[in-house]
Amino acid sequence: MTLFRMMCSWTEEGHRLSWRMMLRSKSSYTSYNVVNKTTGEKTPINLDYYLTRKQIRLASTKPDVIWQFSQHLKKDYKKKGQDIQVFVNANVSVNGKPYQQLIDPKVDLANTEWKVFKHNDWILPSK
Repeated sequence: MTLFRMMCSWTEEGHRLSWRMMLRSKSSYTSYNVVNKTTGEKTPINLDYYLTRKQIRLASTKPDVIWQFSQHLKKDYKKKGQDIQVFVNANVSVNGKPYQQLIDPKVDLANTEWKVFKHNDWILPSK
């Protein structure tokens, strides 16, 4: 397996743009936490409140969807008059291998840009 194909399985970067789709299984346990920039109050997000089961699966294993949902949370809280940060703790297993951290939990995804054609540094490498 080439390095590019292995990387696509983990980071999903370029996966949907590739001509060859790899069959693989991903599972995860993921949590989203919103932090109010003014008060410092930390609020865990109940994904069932925002997303369907299928969307939760996507927002737990695919970095671009994780980022998009973080942007959605930012807009939702802005409507409520709150300026927030979003931190994600995503642990992912590919094809039954041990769980590993996918997203850097110290990065505020609500205030991070998505690089479409480059690697996003907040997506951690597979060990």
